[in-house]
Amino acid sequence: MSSDKLPRGRAGFTLVEVMVAMVLAIILGGVIFQVLRGESRFATVQSARQEAQQNARGALEVLASELRAAQASGLVGATASSVSFLVPRAWGISCGGGTSAQRFAVFPDLSDASVLMFEVNEATGVLGDTSAAGTGAWVPNPNPTATSRATVTSIATLDLSVSGNACEAVRPTGNTAGTGNNAGVVRGVTINGSNLPAVPAGNTLYLYQWVRYDLTQVDGEWWIRRSLSVGSSTTQQPLAGPLTGSDGLALTYWKADGTALAAPGTTLADLQQVARVGITVRASSRAKGRANQVDSLSASVQLRN
Repeated sequence: MSSDKLPRGRAGFTLVEVMVAMVLAIILGGVIFQVLRGESRFATVQSARQEAQQNARGALEVLASELRAAQASGLVGATASSVSFLVPRAWGISCGGGTSAQRFAVFPDLSDASVLMFEVNEATGVLGDTSAAGTGAWVPNPNPTATSRATVTSIATLDLSVSGNACEAVRPTGNTAGTGNNAGVVRGVTINGSNLPAVPAGNTLYLYQWVRYDLTQVDGEWWIRRSLSVGSSTTQQPLAGPLTGSDGLALTYWKADGTALAAPGTTLADLQQVARVGITVRASSRAKGRANQVDSLSASVQLRN
């Protein structure tokens, strides 16, 4: 047998067979690549969509829940993209007396004194029932001007153990003279400030905080911002975002009979007509390009008027 003749079955692939195999491998590789690319794009889009939904839901829940807790007739400013209102932070009983710059009250003792004092020291004003019968005549009305609004500058502990103290008339039997300032019942406080209402002894009062929600830009992105205190002198970090733009927060207002209202601004008579606030949040994901997703959520909040 000649040495240049190989046994049948041991011959190599022909050039045509190699080329066909290479073409099939390229086609198969391309199909697999497209499938993986599609799966990756789908995962990116889904992640971006979930991010947008979470951004919108988080912003809506925080704003709506705090607005529901607002003091009755507590709106102080309302536009198409911002809202300011009064949120009660602590409630107590007036001891009567005092002046417009200093009032006295007792608050439920929360056992941990730091908890109560943290609450009341956040307050920027006082609302009290000024009626002799304790029927809920809350004044001052939420006038948006700082000069006529009751504001709190400091809170001090009032020693209820001293006989003849300003709150002796409303002090529970558990807080008798000689037992200390707190006997697990109430805590006495002296409220210092300006334009403080004259609330008769035994009537309810609230220490409130002025809260504002509006829009702000951070590094070119639109966010919802939550600010505290009169004139937004204390501002938290941006609360929720990013949003779709300056239209990321839309607020609408209605009367009790369902009639739509133009944004009341800071006009007290118009603010007191608002019974319901509609909130729409349009949030965006951080992903750029085709993967960028937008989600819009809405809620309607009935005020406590």
